[in-house]
Amino acid sequence: MSAFKFLVDENVGRSVGDYLIEKGHDVVVTKEEFPGREDLRLLDYAYQDDRIIITNDKGFGFFIYYQNLPSKGVILFRFRNETPALKIAALETIFTQKADKILEHFIVISESGIRIRRLAR
Repeated sequence: MSAFKFLVDENVGRSVGDYLIEKGHDVVVTKEEFPGREDLRLLDYAYQDDRIIITNDKGFGFFIYYQNLPSKGVILFRFRNETPALKIAALETIFTQKADKILEHFIVISESGIRIRRLAR
């Protein structure tokens, strides 16, 4: 698996960032690097730095699909029970089964499965 660049949103949790770092990915954790920064500015930063956003926040979908703002990719967690172990297991599934769909895609992960949609260029 090749390494990716990620921006881990404040609402995701440090353990997810630690997991990604252990896997060899380049990770920026917003809680540490950009605490309180607005989603719109995070989206712009992530795009400019070729980072895929990992978040629990549906707002990024609004910016990308309704305001047509550019993105390198988003992984959106929509679990009812937000545990770090569940998020990490879901990422492990993405990395082992759908690694070719990470960049340039909007991925929604929930208890009911994984939905993947290609981003417009």
